[in-house]
Amino acid sequence: MTRTATTVWLDGHLLEDDQLHLHALTHAMHYGSSVFEGIRVYPTAQGPSIFRAREHADRLIAGAAAYGMTLGLDADALIAAIAATVRASGRSAAYVRPLAFFGGETVRLDPGKECPVHVMIGVLPFEGLVPGGEGTPLFRATISPYMKTPSRALPSTVKAGGHYTNSIRALADAHARGFDEAILRNDRGEIAEGSGENIFVVRDGVLITNDADADILPGITRASVIALAREAGITTRIRPLTTEDLAACEEAFFTGTAAEVVPIVGIDDRDLGGEGALTHRLRTTYTDVVRGRREAPGPWLTPV
Repeated sequence: MTRTATTVWLDGHLLEDDQLHLHALTHAMHYGSSVFEGIRVYPTAQGPSIFRAREHADRLIAGAAAYGMTLGLDADALIAAIAATVRASGRSAAYVRPLAFFGGETVRLDPGKECPVHVMIGVLPFEGLVPGGEGTPLFRATISPYMKTPSRALPSTVKAGGHYTNSIRALADAHARGFDEAILRNDRGEIAEGSGENIFVVRDGVLITNDADADILPGITRASVIALAREAGITTRIRPLTTEDLAACEEAFFTGTAAEVVPIVGIDDRDLGGEGALTHRLRTTYTDVVRGRREAPGPWLTPV
């Protein structure tokens, strides 16, 4: 197995990379009609373990239903398929991409009954944003000129492929201007989220983040960090975030499956001066929990 090999499961069958073929008129390729998850596999003392498999499976199934997809798999069957694909990969550290999508051979907009639903699971090597899995990424962020798509237009609680064209534009603009990440506002001018992460700030020692009312995707990493903060007795508030919060906060960080907990060390021309104490505490706690070095508040790790 090469370092970059991807192990793929499609509709119940494990395939080599060169065996995976999709029709040129596949509906999802033309219209973004897919829903997906990003899931981490971590090495633990008990062997490779999937982080919060149940929550990811439930969200994928709910997202598919929002777009009229019937998967033919319940959460237990989906988790079993993910675990089998991870085992077949032979990897102890990996990124898992389950994807449900409309296939078919048509350019018709409404997939209706004409386009079958497929389920794919890809397992690829991944140890973290920093090569080798060592070190802490530090992000400089910019407030994006692109607005986060309102939930009245596209449901923010669904992790759908087509939704991410919004994030693609925002992140490309941030990179072009020399930043690591974008911060998008919603149509009320409130802070929504990053291109693929939720955002937290610390103000007067209080941990603050927003929720689905701000047109965010309520992330599973976000929920995990909130649970860890409350378990540690850290005062936590869920409320709308504003640009004033970004201007006045002592600390800020992003959360996401790939990112885990990433300190924000600058926002536009504001220097936050490095990783803050509360961010460090939550980041290291999260790192220990996902790798099985510290007990989680719930059954968060599924051994492969």
